[in-house]
Amino acid sequence: MKDLFLTAEELIQLTGRKQTKSQREALDAMGIYWKINAAGKLLVGRKHVEEVFGGYGKRERRRVEPNFDALNS
Repeated sequence: MKDLFLTAEELIQLTGRKQTKSQREALDAMGIYWKINAAGKLLVGRKHVEEVFGGYGKRERRRVEPNFDALNS
């Protein structure tokens, strides 16, 4: 079974940063959610990262078009 959270080494590889503050900034820029646990460690869910990089984390945008029929009434 895979670990629930990314390891410290995986976070460094993902963000290209070693310091927690810099990692948080990089994760924010990538749209990846993170939390800090009670021990002060950065936690990033493995499934969420897979969803973001797999394209599953994005919602499809609904195309909104004007209702021109409303102008005629």
